[in-house]
Amino acid sequence: MNLDKPIGDPAFGPMFLRIALGAFFVFSGLAKVDEPSVLIEQVKSADILAPKWATVYAILLPYLEIVGGALLVAGFWTTLGAFLTTLCVGSVMYMFGPGLGGTVASSGIFKSSQYATKEIILFAASIAMMFTGPGALSVDRLRKQG
Repeated sequence: MNLDKPIGDPAFGPMFLRIALGAFFVFSGLAKVDEPSVLIEQVKSADILAPKWATVYAILLPYLEIVGGALLVAGFWTTLGAFLTTLCVGSVMYMFGPGLGGTVASSGIFKSSQYATKEIILFAASIAMMFTGPGALSVDRLRKQG
């Protein structure tokens, strides 16, 4: 094995990233859909948006996460899916800050056991998906070939 060359087809790298990132956002969105009132209160308590806009944001966020994640998992309109997930995680970082430990959001919907940079990693991975494309085994790749 040559340690300075990929061990397989480079098209599989973006595929693994796309599926993992998409699955994360689908499950994250589904978890937030279960308790919309909790999310609405957390967004209102951040005191960045007017109460009416905070409610709209809190209602739309989970659905945007689910749609963006599903598009990534399927590899269909990958750039749009990555844009939606970037928008979601970017807005959450703006609202609550990266690494949600110690903030209002540290208990409830946005649980974080670390000061970690989970949000920064998700943000960077979402941006990377916009640049790399879908990789192997995706609807986008099949459409491009056909």
